[in-house]
Amino acid sequence: MKKLLTLILTALMALTAVFGLTACSEEAKTKIGVGDGTLIIGYTIYPPMNYTDDGEFVGFDTELAKAVCGMLNVKCEFKEIVWKNKVMALNTKEIDVVWNGMTITAELQDAMSITSPYLQNKQVIICKTEDAAKFSASADKKGLDASGLEVLVETNSAGDSTVTALGITPTKVSAQKDTLLEVKTGSNKVAVIDKLMADVLVGAGSANPELTYVDVDFPMEYFGIGCRKQDTATMFAIENAIARLKADGTFDTLINKYFG
Repeated sequence: MKKLLTLILTALMALTAVFGLTACSEEAKTKIGVGDGTLIIGYTIYPPMNYTDDGEFVGFDTELAKAVCGMLNVKCEFKEIVWKNKVMALNTKEIDVVWNGMTITAELQDAMSITSPYLQNKQVIICKTEDAAKFSASADKKGLDASGLEVLVETNSAGDSTVTALGITPTKVSAQKDTLLEVKTGSNKVAVIDKLMADVLVGAGSANPELTYVDVDFPMEYFGIGCRKQDTATMFAIENAIARLKADGTFDTLINKYFG
């Protein structure tokens, strides 16, 4: 598991060499969308990245964002968004960053300034445990083209792109977590979602013990943090802070807490 979640250091180390491990300057702080001292972070409910547990808003990205904001001496404000509207939310300044396990794609890079990768991920198939043998990495369409099978994905998600690229038209819902109830209660339904979420939400000891996931060797993906296209100062400040949190051990502590 930790191999999958290894920090992608190459680009960050290059940035560290250029920008150093010094705190963001006062001048830079006025340029990162936080004129009032608050960075507004767009998210959706996505365990283990951003979610509520026993009344407390937690998660890997939640805690990492708080640590970065502390390092930049700005406040964190978390604002729930509709995932398919994330670019619009950035451009209208409803939020300052998208920080929610966002897979880096060429399309998003055209629309945003995105940090270097900080986590790895991939898509997996969610199904009832007894159906797992129906899906295979060796099949052209991984078994998702079975007659009558409905494939659920989150709109504009990596799962959506992955399934569509196979030539399969998925059923789209507003959030990844919503696919699980559909698969659990429906017949002849599966979902394609992030492995990081699947590790937490399906299988023995989870909220959905009757479900499992099948890793069919979908391509590796990388998470980045999205800023407004012109706002490279925010992007560089966040990258620099994450590099410092890696250096001081904070990043690895969060990896062990949420994925260890």
